[in-house]
Amino acid sequence: MTEKAVNLKHRYGIFLILSVFASLVFSVSSCDFLNDCSSSNSYSMRCNGLYLEQCIYSDGKYRWEEYKSCITGCPSGIGNPACIASTCSCSVQSQYVCDRGNSYRCNRNNAEKCESLDYYNGYVWKNIKNCESLFRESEVVESGSCSSASEYYEPKCVPKIKKAFRGKWLRLDNSSDFYLGTNGITRGSYNSQFIPESITKIDDNMLEIATEDETFRLIRNSITDATLQLNVKKAFGYTKSPSGSGVGGIDVVLENTQDPGETYEKQSGNDGNTEFDGIVSGEYTISVGSTSVTQTIADHLNAGNFYFSPNGYIYKALLNSTNETYYAEDRDNSEEGNRYTVHLRVYNLGNQDASATTISLKTNDNAVKIEAEEKILGTIEPERNVSYSFSLETIPFSKVSSLKDAVYHDVEFLVSLKDIDNEVWEDTVTLRIFRKAVPIYLYSTMSNPFILLSPHREIVSMSSVVWVPYRPDAKYKLIAQSLSLNTEGVYSIGVGSWDRDKWNSDCDTFTDVSNYEPNNQESQAKTVYMNSQTTSYLHKNDIDFWIIDMSK
Repeated sequence: MTEKAVNLKHRYGIFLILSVFASLVFSVSSCDFLNDCSSSNSYSMRCNGLYLEQCIYSDGKYRWEEYKSCITGCPSGIGNPACIASTCSCSVQSQYVCDRGNSYRCNRNNAEKCESLDYYNGYVWKNIKNCESLFRESEVVESGSCSSASEYYEPKCVPKIKKAFRGKWLRLDNSSDFYLGTNGITRGSYNSQFIPESITKIDDNMLEIATEDETFRLIRNSITDATLQLNVKKAFGYTKSPSGSGVGGIDVVLENTQDPGETYEKQSGNDGNTEFDGIVSGEYTISVGSTSVTQTIADHLNAGNFYFSPNGYIYKALLNSTNETYYAEDRDNSEEGNRYTVHLRVYNLGNQDASATTISLKTNDNAVKIEAEEKILGTIEPERNVSYSFSLETIPFSKVSSLKDAVYHDVEFLVSLKDIDNEVWEDTVTLRIFRKAVPIYLYSTMSNPFILLSPHREIVSMSSVVWVPYRPDAKYKLIAQSLSLNTEGVYSIGVGSWDRDKWNSDCDTFTDVSNYEPNNQESQAKTVYMNSQTTSYLHKNDIDFWIIDMSK
């Protein structure tokens, strides 16, 4: 290489280095110009990560100082904060977006309010209180729960009741109804929210409720071990009878109409049979697939067949009421049975008209005789039902060899439903028939102080004489109370028989006021047996518990 070439290379190398250096100087100068904090861009903004900075004059010079954190206006649990083009923004997750400001909702155990959010052009749900932490766990209370009846009012935090104490309860001194559930306590037929200051367990079936103004007691009026049975069948099509074998894998859901948190879920077994136990007694919406119907579950319910079909009409037959009581023996003559009119409801649970429905009913059970005419019910529209009644004559169990020692017997009726195309659907309805009725006599010198509970703790309608199913296999509970009375007095209980002369004598001569005491809790209850009569005394603010035992 010549000396000239070397010199040229050296010159070009120096030029290249100077050019690169000049370029870097210009680049830095341009960046400094854009981020310069001086009098020419005083009070301007810039982003520095997730922070917004402002150019201000302080202590004799201009400098960038933090103006706002974009994180503050965009909680990490709601959205993703960012600082872009000298402006804070918040990318809100869809589940937190709401439509109208100052509305409310419960989100699990959190109470939330719809409010505007900084750096976001819209409304989001913001947590205003966590109800779970506001109620301590106790023998009765599981935790706190959020309860909201309206989106226009701030939700209330209420006690979430443990499973062992959920269900219907009755106030002893005035017989008002309460419901204890996962969504707190409601009172009366309108289910108004009730929030006590404290709930104290007296025993498994009695609670003491304290408010700011009063203290009173509740007695359990339900059970937590009711059962339900049903069978799921598939409607394969309408060219053949859908009354085929059961189908498994179908979702069956029970939701308590007074307490949506009291929900039970299960899939039907391979044969379609589905059983639930450990249910809190009450009224439930029974959902099978996309169909649903409402029925009361007291201590047991055989709900028959539910058809699973993606479209069309779907029949369902149910008893009009599960509270009716049927007896095999006539009250006055055990050699004769009773005659009843049984009322059914036939539903269309599907989404198409069930055209020109015809019904027929039969049973092979020799414990009853029925008169059930085949009848045209007409077209049943979706989500509608029509009534159907039939006559039932019972046969005394003593005349039915297989039932001589039975206390009750479940009679199954086959209901056939046919439409205009001769499609036949089959359902079953089960009726529980008790052996006989037993009278319970209740007399008192005071206004009626009695509450009688069935073996499944339903309130029995009270009068001086009440007839109830003979149950040597289970116990009735009787409560005599004077919590709301200003008087004291003598009362008498007779089971199966009554001696009026003895009662008249007891009213005048009874003095043993300490007899049978203490019995102010269910665990201290004294027993009254069949064909016996017991007299006792209620003093002011007194509670007496009795067990009625028909096994002896």
